[in-house]
Amino acid sequence: MLSLRKKMGVTAASLTGLLALSSCSVLDAQATVPEDWTPRGAVKITVAFAPGGGSDRSARALAQALNEEDLGFNANVENKDGGSGAVGWSSFLGEEGNGNSLLVAEGAINILPILYDVEFEYTDFTPIALFAEDSRVVVAPADSPFEDCNDLIDAARTDRVLAGVSGLTGADAIVRTALEQAGGVEFDAVPFSSSGEVVTALLSGNVDYAPVAASVAAPQIEAGEFTALCSMTAERYDDPVLADVETAREQGIDATVSLWRGFFAAGGIDEVQRQYWIDAAKRAIDSGSFDQYIEQDMLVPTELYGDDFADYLAEYQKEMEAIFS
Repeated sequence: MLSLRKKMGVTAASLTGLLALSSCSVLDAQATVPEDWTPRGAVKITVAFAPGGGSDRSARALAQALNEEDLGFNANVENKDGGSGAVGWSSFLGEEGNGNSLLVAEGAINILPILYDVEFEYTDFTPIALFAEDSRVVVAPADSPFEDCNDLIDAARTDRVLAGVSGLTGADAIVRTALEQAGGVEFDAVPFSSSGEVVTALLSGNVDYAPVAASVAAPQIEAGEFTALCSMTAERYDDPVLADVETAREQGIDATVSLWRGFFAAGGIDEVQRQYWIDAAKRAIDSGSFDQYIEQDMLVPTELYGDDFADYLAEYQKEMEAIFS
Protein backbone atom coordinates (compact mmCIF):
# COMPACT_ATOMS: atom_id res chain seq x y z
CA MET A 1 0.00 0.00 0.00
CA LEU A 2 1.31 3.47 -0.89
CA SER A 3 2.04 5.77 2.02
CA LEU A 4 0.19 9.07 2.27
CA ARG A 5 3.47 10.86 1.36
CA LYS A 6 3.88 8.79 -1.78
CA LYS A 7 0.24 9.26 -2.70
CA MET A 8 0.66 13.01 -2.38
CA GLY A 9 3.69 12.82 -4.68
CA VAL A 10 1.56 12.49 -7.79
CA THR A 11 2.45 15.09 -10.42
CA ALA A 12 -0.01 17.69 -11.56
CA ALA A 13 -0.11 16.14 -14.99
CA SER A 14 -0.78 12.69 -13.56
CA LEU A 15 -3.45 14.07 -11.27
CA THR A 16 -5.15 15.78 -14.19
CA GLY A 17 -5.11 12.52 -16.10
CA LEU A 18 -6.49 10.57 -13.16
CA LEU A 19 -9.30 13.08 -12.66
CA ALA A 20 -10.18 12.90 -16.32
CA LEU A 21 -10.30 9.11 -16.22
CA SER A 22 -12.34 9.23 -13.02
CA SER A 23 -14.84 11.63 -14.59
CA CYS A 24 -15.21 9.37 -17.59
CA SER A 25 -15.75 6.36 -15.33
CA VAL A 26 -18.49 8.14 -13.39
CA LEU A 27 -20.20 9.24 -16.59
CA ASP A 28 -19.96 5.72 -17.98
CA ALA A 29 -21.47 4.28 -14.79
CA GLN A 30 -24.32 6.77 -14.89
CA ALA A 31 -24.99 5.92 -18.52
CA THR A 32 -25.22 2.17 -17.95
CA VAL A 33 -28.94 2.34 -17.06
CA PRO A 34 -30.99 4.22 -19.67
CA GLU A 35 -33.90 6.38 -18.60
CA ASP A 36 -36.34 4.04 -20.36
CA TRP A 37 -34.94 0.89 -18.70
CA THR A 38 -37.29 -2.06 -18.33
CA PRO A 39 -36.50 -5.65 -17.32
CA ARG A 40 -36.41 -8.18 -20.13
CA GLY A 41 -36.48 -11.96 -20.14
CA ALA A 42 -36.87 -13.63 -16.75
CA VAL A 43 -37.44 -11.83 -13.45
CA LYS A 44 -36.67 -13.97 -10.43
CA ILE A 45 -38.71 -13.55 -7.23
CA THR A 46 -36.87 -15.14 -4.31
CA VAL A 47 -38.78 -16.62 -1.36
CA ALA A 48 -36.82 -17.52 1.77
CA PHE A 49 -39.31 -20.18 2.87
CA ALA A 50 -40.66 -23.48 1.57
CA PRO A 51 -43.57 -23.76 -0.89
CA GLY A 52 -47.05 -23.57 0.60
CA GLY A 53 -46.47 -20.96 3.30
CA GLY A 54 -47.58 -17.35 3.50
CA SER A 55 -44.44 -15.92 1.90
CA ASP A 56 -44.67 -18.39 -0.95
CA ARG A 57 -48.32 -17.54 -1.60
CA SER A 58 -47.55 -13.82 -1.66
CA ALA A 59 -44.66 -14.35 -4.09
CA ARG A 60 -46.82 -16.38 -6.45
CA ALA A 61 -49.62 -13.82 -6.26
CA LEU A 62 -47.10 -11.09 -7.10
CA ALA A 63 -45.65 -13.10 -10.00
CA GLN A 64 -49.13 -13.75 -11.39
CA ALA A 65 -50.14 -10.09 -11.12
CA LEU A 66 -46.93 -8.87 -12.77
CA ASN A 67 -47.24 -11.39 -15.60
CA GLU A 68 -50.88 -10.44 -16.18
CA GLU A 69 -49.79 -6.84 -16.69
CA ASP A 70 -47.78 -8.03 -19.73
CA LEU A 71 -44.80 -5.81 -18.95
CA GLY A 72 -42.36 -7.55 -21.28
CA PHE A 73 -40.83 -10.07 -18.87
CA ASN A 74 -41.76 -13.33 -17.19
CA ALA A 75 -41.73 -13.40 -13.37
CA ASN A 76 -40.85 -16.72 -11.75
CA VAL A 77 -40.71 -17.76 -8.09
CA GLU A 78 -37.65 -19.46 -6.61
CA ASN A 79 -37.81 -20.96 -3.10
CA LYS A 80 -34.58 -20.95 -1.09
CA ASP A 81 -35.65 -22.08 2.35
CA GLY A 82 -33.57 -22.84 5.41
CA GLY A 83 -32.38 -21.22 8.61
CA SER A 84 -35.71 -19.49 9.30
CA GLY A 85 -35.18 -17.34 6.20
CA ALA A 86 -31.42 -16.84 6.56
CA VAL A 87 -30.50 -18.99 3.55
CA GLY A 88 -32.74 -17.18 1.08
CA TRP A 89 -32.09 -13.68 2.34
CA SER A 90 -28.33 -14.24 2.46
CA SER A 91 -28.40 -15.58 -1.10
CA PHE A 92 -30.15 -12.40 -2.25
CA LEU A 93 -27.01 -10.44 -1.35
CA GLY A 94 -25.53 -12.01 -4.48
CA GLU A 95 -28.11 -10.19 -6.63
CA GLU A 96 -26.50 -6.81 -5.87
CA GLY A 97 -27.14 -4.44 -8.77
CA ASN A 98 -29.39 -6.89 -10.64
CA GLY A 99 -32.54 -5.08 -11.74
CA ASN A 100 -34.19 -8.36 -12.76
CA SER A 101 -34.29 -9.78 -9.24
CA LEU A 102 -36.94 -9.29 -6.53
CA LEU A 103 -37.33 -10.56 -2.98
CA VAL A 104 -40.59 -11.20 -1.12
CA ALA A 105 -40.12 -10.70 2.62
CA GLU A 106 -41.88 -10.18 5.92
CA GLY A 107 -41.14 -8.97 9.43
CA ALA A 108 -38.78 -11.87 10.10
CA ILE A 109 -36.15 -10.12 7.99
CA ASN A 110 -36.02 -7.45 10.69
CA ILE A 111 -35.81 -9.94 13.53
CA LEU A 112 -33.26 -12.50 12.33
CA PRO A 113 -30.23 -10.14 12.49
CA ILE A 114 -31.22 -9.17 16.04
CA LEU A 115 -31.11 -12.76 17.27
CA TYR A 116 -28.42 -14.36 15.13
CA ASP A 117 -25.12 -13.55 13.45
CA VAL A 118 -26.27 -13.45 9.83
CA GLU A 119 -24.70 -11.85 6.76
CA PHE A 120 -27.51 -9.45 5.93
CA GLU A 121 -29.75 -6.70 7.24
CA TYR A 122 -32.90 -5.50 5.54
CA THR A 123 -31.05 -2.28 4.65
CA ASP A 124 -28.87 -4.30 2.25
CA PHE A 125 -31.87 -4.44 -0.10
CA THR A 126 -34.01 -1.83 -1.87
CA PRO A 127 -37.52 -1.37 -0.38
CA ILE A 128 -40.15 -1.35 -3.12
CA ALA A 129 -43.60 -1.98 -1.65
CA LEU A 130 -45.47 -3.02 1.46
CA PHE A 131 -48.75 -4.56 0.34
CA ALA A 132 -50.39 -5.99 3.48
CA GLU A 133 -50.29 -6.54 7.20
CA ASP A 134 -50.94 -9.92 8.76
CA SER A 135 -51.59 -11.32 12.22
CA ARG A 136 -52.20 -14.72 13.79
CA VAL A 137 -54.89 -16.90 15.37
CA VAL A 138 -53.65 -19.10 18.21
CA VAL A 139 -55.04 -22.61 17.74
CA ALA A 140 -54.76 -26.05 19.34
CA PRO A 141 -55.88 -29.54 18.29
CA ALA A 142 -59.63 -30.04 18.66
CA ASP A 143 -59.17 -32.44 21.58
CA SER A 144 -56.90 -30.04 23.47
CA PRO A 145 -57.66 -29.30 27.13
CA PHE A 146 -56.97 -25.61 26.43
CA GLU A 147 -59.96 -23.34 25.88
CA ASP A 148 -58.28 -19.95 25.61
CA CYS A 149 -54.84 -18.34 25.66
CA ASN A 150 -54.91 -17.90 29.42
CA ASP A 151 -55.03 -21.71 29.69
CA LEU A 152 -51.81 -21.88 27.67
CA ILE A 153 -50.07 -19.45 29.98
CA ASP A 154 -51.33 -21.18 33.11
CA ALA A 155 -50.16 -24.58 31.83
CA ALA A 156 -46.69 -23.23 31.04
CA ARG A 157 -46.22 -22.21 34.67
CA THR A 158 -45.99 -25.85 35.71
CA ASP A 159 -45.64 -27.98 32.56
CA ARG A 160 -43.80 -28.07 29.26
CA VAL A 161 -45.95 -26.55 26.50
CA LEU A 162 -44.84 -27.10 22.89
CA ALA A 163 -45.42 -24.26 20.44
CA GLY A 164 -45.34 -25.09 16.74
CA VAL A 165 -43.83 -22.21 14.76
CA SER A 166 -43.03 -21.63 11.11
CA GLY A 167 -39.46 -20.38 11.48
CA LEU A 168 -37.99 -18.83 14.60
CA THR A 169 -38.24 -15.17 13.63
CA GLY A 170 -41.56 -14.45 11.90
CA ALA A 171 -45.07 -13.69 13.12
CA ASP A 172 -45.21 -17.03 14.93
CA ALA A 173 -42.12 -16.12 16.94
CA ILE A 174 -43.51 -12.68 17.73
CA VAL A 175 -46.77 -14.22 18.99
CA ARG A 176 -44.95 -16.77 21.12
CA THR A 177 -42.68 -14.08 22.59
CA ALA A 178 -45.60 -11.70 23.19
CA LEU A 179 -47.55 -14.37 25.08
CA GLU A 180 -44.45 -15.31 27.07
CA GLN A 181 -43.78 -11.72 28.07
CA ALA A 182 -47.43 -11.05 28.91
CA GLY A 183 -47.68 -14.15 31.10
CA GLY A 184 -44.16 -14.31 32.49
CA VAL A 185 -43.69 -17.85 31.17
CA GLU A 186 -41.72 -19.71 28.49
CA PHE A 187 -42.95 -22.07 25.79
CA ASP A 188 -40.78 -24.64 24.02
CA ALA A 189 -40.63 -23.67 20.34
CA VAL A 190 -40.71 -26.44 17.74
CA PRO A 191 -39.69 -24.84 14.40
CA PHE A 192 -40.94 -25.97 11.00
CA SER A 193 -40.12 -24.85 7.46
CA SER A 194 -43.65 -23.78 6.52
CA SER A 195 -47.13 -23.26 7.90
CA GLY A 196 -48.18 -26.46 6.12
CA GLU A 197 -45.79 -28.44 8.31
CA VAL A 198 -47.14 -26.67 11.40
CA VAL A 199 -50.68 -27.75 10.48
CA THR A 200 -49.51 -31.35 10.08
CA ALA A 201 -47.85 -31.22 13.51
CA LEU A 202 -51.04 -29.89 15.08
CA LEU A 203 -53.22 -32.52 13.42
CA SER A 204 -50.91 -35.29 14.61
CA GLY A 205 -50.74 -33.90 18.14
CA ASN A 206 -46.98 -33.32 18.03
CA VAL A 207 -47.34 -29.76 19.36
CA ASP A 208 -49.70 -28.28 21.93
CA TYR A 209 -50.57 -25.09 20.09
CA ALA A 210 -49.50 -22.87 17.23
CA PRO A 211 -50.06 -19.34 15.95
CA VAL A 212 -51.28 -19.63 12.35
CA ALA A 213 -52.58 -17.28 9.68
CA ALA A 214 -56.32 -16.64 9.68
CA SER A 215 -56.63 -18.24 6.24
CA VAL A 216 -55.02 -21.40 7.65
CA ALA A 217 -57.03 -21.41 10.87
CA ALA A 218 -60.54 -20.84 9.48
CA PRO A 219 -60.98 -23.99 7.36
CA GLN A 220 -59.47 -26.23 10.05
CA ILE A 221 -61.71 -24.72 12.73
CA GLU A 222 -64.75 -25.08 10.47
CA ALA A 223 -63.83 -28.72 9.84
CA GLY A 224 -63.61 -29.38 13.57
CA GLU A 225 -59.88 -30.13 13.49
CA PHE A 226 -58.69 -27.08 15.47
CA THR A 227 -60.01 -25.11 18.40
CA ALA A 228 -59.29 -21.38 18.46
CA LEU A 229 -57.77 -20.06 21.70
CA CYS A 230 -57.49 -16.35 20.83
CA SER A 231 -56.54 -14.00 18.02
CA MET A 232 -53.62 -11.60 18.18
CA THR A 233 -55.43 -8.85 16.29
CA ALA A 234 -56.51 -5.52 17.77
CA GLU A 235 -60.13 -6.33 16.82
CA ARG A 236 -61.97 -9.54 15.99
CA TYR A 237 -61.86 -10.87 12.45
CA ASP A 238 -64.77 -9.98 10.19
CA ASP A 239 -65.25 -13.57 9.10
CA PRO A 240 -68.13 -16.02 9.72
CA VAL A 241 -65.82 -18.67 11.20
CA LEU A 242 -63.52 -16.39 13.20
CA ALA A 243 -65.95 -13.70 14.36
CA ASP A 244 -66.51 -15.45 17.70
CA VAL A 245 -62.79 -15.83 18.45
CA GLU A 246 -61.81 -13.48 21.27
CA THR A 247 -58.73 -11.33 20.94
CA ALA A 248 -55.93 -11.82 23.45
CA ARG A 249 -56.75 -8.39 24.86
CA GLU A 250 -60.36 -9.42 25.44
CA GLN A 251 -58.96 -12.24 27.55
CA GLY A 252 -56.91 -9.80 29.62
CA ILE A 253 -53.62 -10.49 27.83
CA ASP A 254 -51.86 -7.29 26.78
CA ALA A 255 -50.58 -8.43 23.40
CA THR A 256 -51.29 -7.73 19.74
CA VAL A 257 -49.18 -8.73 16.76
CA SER A 258 -48.91 -7.23 13.30
CA LEU A 259 -46.61 -8.55 10.58
CA TRP A 260 -45.86 -6.66 7.39
CA ARG A 261 -45.61 -8.30 3.99
CA GLY A 262 -43.81 -6.65 1.10
CA PHE A 263 -41.04 -6.95 -1.42
CA PHE A 264 -37.63 -5.57 -2.25
CA ALA A 265 -35.40 -5.18 -5.26
CA ALA A 266 -31.71 -5.97 -5.01
CA GLY A 267 -29.37 -3.57 -3.31
CA GLY A 268 -27.24 -1.27 -5.44
CA ILE A 269 -29.70 -0.82 -8.29
CA ASP A 270 -30.05 2.45 -10.17
CA GLU A 271 -32.75 4.99 -9.26
CA VAL A 272 -34.34 4.41 -12.67
CA GLN A 273 -34.69 0.72 -11.84
CA ARG A 274 -36.02 1.43 -8.36
CA GLN A 275 -38.69 3.75 -9.72
CA TYR A 276 -39.62 1.24 -12.41
CA TRP A 277 -40.34 -1.41 -9.79
CA ILE A 278 -42.31 0.99 -7.60
CA ASP A 279 -44.54 1.84 -10.57
CA ALA A 280 -44.87 -1.84 -11.55
CA ALA A 281 -45.72 -2.74 -7.94
CA LYS A 282 -48.57 -0.25 -7.88
CA ARG A 283 -50.06 -1.78 -11.01
CA ALA A 284 -49.69 -5.34 -9.74
CA ILE A 285 -51.00 -4.66 -6.23
CA ASP A 286 -54.04 -2.81 -7.59
CA SER A 287 -54.93 -5.71 -9.90
CA GLY A 288 -57.92 -7.96 -9.45
CA SER A 289 -55.89 -11.13 -8.99
CA PHE A 290 -53.81 -9.58 -6.21
CA ASP A 291 -56.96 -8.31 -4.49
CA GLN A 292 -58.25 -11.87 -4.58
CA TYR A 293 -55.07 -13.13 -2.89
CA ILE A 294 -55.38 -10.49 -0.14
CA GLU A 295 -58.99 -11.51 0.48
CA GLN A 296 -58.33 -15.25 0.43
CA ASP A 297 -55.42 -14.95 2.88
CA MET A 298 -57.48 -12.63 5.13
CA LEU A 299 -54.78 -9.97 5.11
CA VAL A 300 -55.22 -6.29 5.87
CA PRO A 301 -54.50 -4.36 2.64
CA THR A 302 -51.87 -1.74 3.45
CA GLU A 303 -49.90 0.02 0.72
CA LEU A 304 -46.60 1.87 1.15
CA TYR A 305 -44.04 2.42 -1.57
CA GLY A 306 -40.37 3.35 -1.83
CA ASP A 307 -39.26 5.86 0.79
CA ASP A 308 -42.52 5.52 2.75
CA PHE A 309 -41.93 1.78 3.02
CA ALA A 310 -38.32 2.43 4.10
CA ASP A 311 -39.52 4.77 6.87
CA TYR A 312 -42.01 2.14 8.04
CA LEU A 313 -39.26 -0.48 8.14
CA ALA A 314 -37.04 1.75 10.28
CA GLU A 315 -39.80 2.16 12.87
CA TYR A 316 -40.65 -1.54 12.76
CA GLN A 317 -36.99 -2.35 13.36
CA LYS A 318 -37.03 -0.28 16.55
CA GLU A 319 -40.13 -2.13 17.76
CA MET A 320 -38.58 -5.53 17.10
CA GLU A 321 -35.34 -4.56 18.83
CA ALA A 322 -37.37 -3.59 21.90
CA ILE A 323 -39.05 -7.02 21.90
CA PHE A 324 -36.14 -9.30 21.03
CA SER A 325 -32.99 -7.54 22.25
